[in-house]
Amino acid sequence: MIRLFVGLEIPENIKNQVLSLDKNLTGALWKSDEKLHLTLFFVGNVEEPRAEELMRELRFIRFPAFHLALKEIGFFANGDMPHHLWAGVEETKALGELQEKVAAVVRKVGLAGQDKFKFHPHVTLARLQGVSVPAVMDYISRNNLFHSDLFEVTSFSLFSSHAKENGEGKHYKVEAEYPLDLI
Repeated sequence: MIRLFVGLEIPENIKNQVLSLDKNLTGALWKSDEKLHLTLFFVGNVEEPRAEELMRELRFIRFPAFHLALKEIGFFANGDMPHHLWAGVEETKALGELQEKVAAVVRKVGLAGQDKFKFHPHVTLARLQGVSVPAVMDYISRNNLFHSDLFEVTSFSLFSSHAKENGEGKHYKVEAEYPLDLI
């Protein structure tokens, strides 16, 4: 079994802008630069033959390159317990259309049941443990003007997720990269 997701890598200059955000939030476990990405579709645990089929089928996606920018800070919560802090994405029709094409390929290879959440484009900044909503809102108010530079999306990738040998967290590996059509 291999744990997979399809996403966009974030350019180094944009990662640096994200990493320069205020880190003053007790209970936040900040993501390192190698973990910053935008998930298009979380596939989940997949048997090797099905993973290879998905890897092959994704290469048939044809889509033009497009521009994207990160903006605003938000959070996900279960009830009144925030669990993740994120940077949002400036609204773009192209990103939604690419995500739909990826989802169609995932469904085509029989893995449609894996992604249970509606697509909400974001880059996860931190996992939150025991952080109150008022503390998160205070953090957001201090960083609410965040807006990254515009960057060109020229590819998407199939990532695998692996537990670190020390048991503390995960690391991601690009299994395949799929270029977009340059204009």
